[in-house]
This record gives sequence, structure tokens and C-alpha cells, in this order.
Amino acid sequence: MRILLIDHGSCDPPATRVHRHRRGLEAAGVVAAACGPTSVPSLEVATPGLHGIHLHDIAAANRGFLDAVRQGGAGALLAATAILPPRLLGLVRETARQALAEAVDAVAPDAILVLHAGILADLAIETGVPVALHVAGGDLATAAAGPRVGDLVTAAIASAEWLGADSASTRAALEQAGRTSQAEPLLAGGRGPVVVTPLDTPDQVFQACRAAVAARRRRA
Repeated sequence: MRILLIDHGSCDPPATRVHRHRRGLEAAGVVAAACGPTSVPSLEVATPGLHGIHLHDIAAANRGFLDAVRQGGAGALLAATAILPPRLLGLVRETARQALAEAVDAVAPDAILVLHAGILADLAIETGVPVALHVAGGDLATAAAGPRVGDLVTAAIASAEWLGADSASTRAALEQAGRTSQAEPLLAGGRGPVVVTPLDTPDQVFQACRAAVAARRRRA
């Protein structure tokens, strides 16, 4: 299997979560690559396994967003994007869309795993590759702070082939969102229930992606 890992937090090598999962997957014989925000300059020698999204130049137009990009945490980035002006949010998404498209072309993944429900999740759905989406506790509340981002997150949640939650309370919030929104019900299309898992190990990542591929086949 070939897997593309996407995180909303910093993907700078070598110690970030996506690289830990990438190395573990590769040790098990899985082709894996990472995509997400990075401070590694695009003109430097390419980092093996990393397809970076370079946001610093765009973020310079908004102090709060720049601070979030520099901080590197997924929570800070999600909170900042929720209140971005429409034009700047569009630039961020177009930059991310291009980087993600290049990563998909290079890796030809069988599945994409997205860590956190944010502005990269629906872009992963756009690629047409089966998507496993793992949602953390604060993701839904953060997305709700900005209706434009909230709509994107709701659409991604409805379309992902596999949904995971970091806790039972997050699963309950996801299931409630599925019942109250006009999006496709969470349990429709053969996807199955929301899985509660910390997604801490490469094997958990692999199983989530395998489930996403299986759900896509059931939907076909």
C-alpha cells in the first residue's frame, strides 16, 4: 500500500508526528510520504518523504496567522485559519492545493490519512483518493468559529471513507454533527461507525487507511 500522510501541524523533519509514522510505515514495507506546513525553504535540497506546504510568505500579511505558522501547532493553525479574511484564506488554500496535488502525483497513494479536521481535509477529498480523517477534540469547535472553514470541515467529514476520533466525546460530537447537518449521514455509504483511536502507532495508521480503501470499494 502507498500512503500519503497529511498533518495540519508542522511537518518539519525529523521529529514531527507524520515523520514518525512515515518511518514506521516504511519499516513495515509500506510506501509513505508526508505533506503539510513546513518551515523548510522550498529552495533547499528536498527532504526525502516530505512535500511541504510553504505558508510563511502568505502568512506575512496577517500577524495572527504568521504567529500560528511559526508556532507550528495544529491547534494554533486551525484557530487562525478560522478567522482569516476570505482573500487570504483563498491564497492559503490554493497554495495547499498545489502542494497536495504535487504530492499525490509523486506518491500515487492508495489512501490519504489527514490528521485533524481542518482546511486540508476537503482538499484531500478533492484528489479522489480514499481519505481517512482523524479528528481531535478541539477541531470541531475551532472550525465552528469561522463559517467558511466550518462548511469545508463539515463537507470533508461527510465525504471521508474512514472517520476516527481521539476520544468518545469527540465521536459523540461527530455523530451529532452528522445528524444535525444537511451533509451525508455519517454512517451512510458503507463507511461504518466512527472509530475511537489515538492513532499513535504506524499500525493504527495503516489499519485506518486500509479501512478507507475497503469503504471506497463498498461504495463503488
